[in-house]
Amino acid sequence: MSARPIAKSLSCLVVVPFVSLIALGAARSAHASDDDPFAGDAPAGAHPAAATAPSGAASAQSQGPPAAPEAPANAEPPIIQELPASAYPESNTRGLYGSSLWLDMQGLQWPYTPHTGIGLSGYGWIDNMYRLVRLGGNQPSDHTTKLFQQGRFLFRVTPTYTNGSWFVQAQAEIVANKDQINAQANGLVDADDVWVRTGVWQQWDLTVGRFQAFDVYPLGMGLDLNSDERLGAYDASNTPPVLYAADFLLYRPSGPGNVAVHVYPTRFLRFELLGQYGNSGSENVVGGRPAVIFDVGWLKLRGAVEYQYEFAQDPSPQSKNTIRNRGGGGSAQFVLAPYLEFGVNAAINVIDVENTQSAGMENLSQSGNKSSFGGFVNAAPFHGFLPNFLIGGGLNFTSFHDLNVNASTGSYERSTNLQAFLAAQYLCYQQLFIKAVLGYAKSHFENENTPTPYDDDMYSLRVRLMYLF
Repeated sequence: MSARPIAKSLSCLVVVPFVSLIALGAARSAHASDDDPFAGDAPAGAHPAAATAPSGAASAQSQGPPAAPEAPANAEPPIIQELPASAYPESNTRGLYGSSLWLDMQGLQWPYTPHTGIGLSGYGWIDNMYRLVRLGGNQPSDHTTKLFQQGRFLFRVTPTYTNGSWFVQAQAEIVANKDQINAQANGLVDADDVWVRTGVWQQWDLTVGRFQAFDVYPLGMGLDLNSDERLGAYDASNTPPVLYAADFLLYRPSGPGNVAVHVYPTRFLRFELLGQYGNSGSENVVGGRPAVIFDVGWLKLRGAVEYQYEFAQDPSPQSKNTIRNRGGGGSAQFVLAPYLEFGVNAAINVIDVENTQSAGMENLSQSGNKSSFGGFVNAAPFHGFLPNFLIGGGLNFTSFHDLNVNASTGSYERSTNLQAFLAAQYLCYQQLFIKAVLGYAKSHFENENTPTPYDDDMYSLRVRLMYLF
């Protein structure tokens, strides 16, 4: 048996729109300018501050700040400064002010600093969470509860040398962790971004190091990266399948490094061709991930495909552990500023794991197929008199089946993960985000660890305070 029967369907998901957008971009000639290409593009009444997040996924690992006020036009910027608003470009509307889409740079080339100097920025957030899981199956108790607080602080330094058109940049992000559910390997202090980039502003660049790729599966105001609600309803025996967001190569790798070429042929097209190689411990890793974003402001289309190959650095038969991961995803977002934004996502993958001690024999419990789909909506219901207040909701469903066949049913063993949330957020003085997220998740387990299928479900409440600078 093999996980390959659905692999051909991956191309139907993103390859066709990917190729179409490449053709469209090729028909347009790139342009060069020593001036700020975003001058005058801000919508009427928009606050000059801007921010950024990945991914994701409104990822807490890449969020950036509302920036400091701009200097007068005739003033030379200081060598060391807090990144100004123009460092977070908005050639087309990113999203509702302060929303999850607005916090996502959507593949844009940032920090955009057309003057030589050193930019400073970062963020800090603290989560307070309550979690209740109702347990199914033959487990010792019928529920578990958990109270916890976790946090993260990141300080970003971005030195840049530029002649106004060509540039070279480096970036380092130093991280302090507070009791995170998904703590980094090095403990309390670690790093996120560590990269060097060179190219021509708003035309192309080459980026080498540790960084996050183009996010093509935005999740809205909930399911934040590194939050417990992102995991779903789990118990001591089983963890539900983790949401797949075309993310084998999306997040910053631990061990391997990235090399990516970014191309910006027009103001509405962004391409990334990313390669990854290195070592994750006992495994060597190589992979590739082309991605594209088409963005005209009110409509955003994103897509990516990826392939990752892992093989043992020790070639002895007892050490073989070959893994082939391939998948892809796509999404569409609509922005009806200043009142509403929403989006839909879908992604599928195929995993083949070779048995550790028997070359050529597939590990049936680890190999299989996974699919995820869902969507989100954010709204500013009182924009006229409370413009900084947002509400949002979202839902995602993930299903994974391995290659073990259940003897009684004749079908593959499978697990599912349904995740939903409602959120409310208020932005104070363009600096402090206060967000409450009410989450619900339901998991179904039907695998070799569960002789009798059962369900868990989870209720959670999380309050986040986040300061961006």
